[in-house]
Amino acid sequence: MKKALLTFVLFGLVGSLYAQYDDALNESTRRFVEYAERYSSPSHFLPDDYNGTPYSNEVFLPGTIYENNKAIVSDYFFRLNAVEDEMEVKQNLEDPDTEIKVLTKSPDIYVKIMNDLFVYHASEATPEENGYFQVLVVGNNYNLYKKLYKKFYPAKKARNSFEKDILASYKDKPIYYLVNQDGNFYSVPSSKNKRLKTFVSKKTEINKFIKHAKMDITKESDFIKVFKYFDSFKDASL
Repeated sequence: MKKALLTFVLFGLVGSLYAQYDDALNESTRRFVEYAERYSSPSHFLPDDYNGTPYSNEVFLPGTIYENNKAIVSDYFFRLNAVEDEMEVKQNLEDPDTEIKVLTKSPDIYVKIMNDLFVYHASEATPEENGYFQVLVVGNNYNLYKKLYKKFYPAKKARNSFEKDILASYKDKPIYYLVNQDGNFYSVPSSKNKRLKTFVSKKTEINKFIKHAKMDITKESDFIKVFKYFDSFKDASL
């Protein structure tokens, strides 16, 4: 995915939004959203009580749909269902959940929810790289993506009077990717030592940078700073 394309969206350098949503726009909108069959399968039902959330954000937030750098729809509300890997859509916040729709999955369509940009990537060769990704940084040589992966742990009933029931839970297990200008994905390991090896071409510089700033590369905020420093080198390579 081209850096210029994402930069264009991230910084809002797009054409002016449509002032009115006429019949033509409504028809266009219908091309982007389709009804989600939330109640067609028991797997879609959430437990009555659980910890965590399957969503990027529990509530629907205002956002904008872009296609080919053009803002197509800007008066809808969105949330990413990370478990189903679907971008859920509501036209009105007060609509019941039975009216939730999902965004058509296409690499040509981007969604900006508040200040967060989400893109869809599809790859037949590497299915693990399919789905929605949050664009954390658009760099000079590489972009930094995050896959909002959620792991589900089923509820456990107490086996005896000394134990307590354990609620079902969703745990955040994000996966980070460095993406070069040809659109190739490079997954980032979760452990500290393995993450450092990601920047092997600038190992000495990166180690000095981390030690000087006393950063923890396993934390997202610090990892972003390290990534930006690495990407600042013209000859940075993986």
